[in-house]
Amino acid sequence: MKKQTQAILRKEKVFVGLEDSKKTWVICVRSGGMVVHETTMPAEYEVLRNYFHNKFPECQIELIYEAGFSGFGLHDQLVADGWECVVTPPHTVTEEKCQRKKNDRADCRRLAKNLENDDYHTCFVPGKELREDRQISRTYGQVQADIKRECNRIRRTLEFHGLDKGYHQGAGV
Repeated sequence: MKKQTQAILRKEKVFVGLEDSKKTWVICVRSGGMVVHETTMPAEYEVLRNYFHNKFPECQIELIYEAGFSGFGLHDQLVADGWECVVTPPHTVTEEKCQRKKNDRADCRRLAKNLENDDYHTCFVPGKELREDRQISRTYGQVQADIKRECNRIRRTLEFHGLDKGYHQGAGV
């Protein structure tokens, strides 16, 4: 028998802090100045979407997460579904002086609280096409640097073994 999930809030504004990792997402939900729900879930967008629809129907959802390894795909999906999403640079997130613990649960709580208190900075989120263009440009530059590095390595090896004589006379590598 499948257990039915009951809604926690309806038609309220909720602030969600999400700590992003490769396999799981840790989530803290705040509303009215207090934590209303915390959970851990697989790092899959469909699971997150179902969680929001089941637990917070008709709520105005605002979510924040730190920019990181996963890029802006989550931001794009959330905005496409009509939810507000803030991507914040990790080094700008404020934390309390007495904070001694550093873990995902504490981080998502801090993010949700900062979002609710409007105490955060945002990252510029370029459009998908611009991100793709930048990635192609970066990859091209990296490949060019790799080619140059390998040519230099070959030339230095030839010089080390005294086999570079023909190279200087126009023979090339």
